[in-house]
Amino acid sequence: MVVVRFLECEATLQGITGKVQDAIGCHDPMVLTDVQGNAILESEGTTGSQYWKQNARKILAIQEQAFQEVQGSKRRRMSRKDEDAAGIGEVTEKIEELVLASQTLPDITAAIRELTNLAATQRVILTPSQLQTIKQGFCCVICMKFIEEPVFTECCRSIIGCKTCVVQWQETSVHCAKCRGNTANNTIYEINGLSDTFSVLRSLYEEE
Repeated sequence: MVVVRFLECEATLQGITGKVQDAIGCHDPMVLTDVQGNAILESEGTTGSQYWKQNARKILAIQEQAFQEVQGSKRRRMSRKDEDAAGIGEVTEKIEELVLASQTLPDITAAIRELTNLAATQRVILTPSQLQTIKQGFCCVICMKFIEEPVFTECCRSIIGCKTCVVQWQETSVHCAKCRGNTANNTIYEINGLSDTFSVLRSLYEEE
C-alpha cells in the first residue's frame, strides 16, 4: 500500500499518477483504476482533493502495458460470452419452433433434426427456463419423464407420451391422457426413425 501527499493543485489524475510513480520509484506509463479494474479518467469529477481523499475509495496502480493486456483478455472473454449468448438465442428459437411443431406432426421431423444439427455443431448451454421448455414439450403426460418411444393419438394429433405408458393408460381408461377426449376405438401411432434426434433432446433434458 502506498500513501501519497499532495496539494489541492495536484489533485488531478495526471498529478496523482505522477505522485504514485515517484513514491514507488517507477516512471513507466501507469494507469490508475478502481477496485474493479476500471480505469479512472480525467474529468471534473476526478479533479479536486474531495475525490482523492475519500478513505473508502481504494485506488490501484498498474503499468499501462499490463493494463492493456488485462483489457484484451476481458474483451476476449466478453466476445466468447456474446457468442454463447447468440448460440443460446438460436437454440431457444429452435426449441420454440420444435414445441410448436410437436402440435403439427408433419413438421416435427424437420424441426427436431434442425435442432440436432445445431447442437452437434456448437456448444449448447440452456437456462432453466429453456430446459423447462423442453420438459413441457417432450415430457410424457403420464409418467412425467422424458418420452421413450414417442406416440401420438388421433384425437390430439400431437405427441402425448411414451408408447408403453399410453398403451397401459388406454387399457384402463376411455379418455385421452392429454386432452381427456373419448378415445374409444382411437388408434395410437408410434413415431419412428427419430431415436438419434430424441437422444439429443434427452441429453439436454438431463443436464438440469
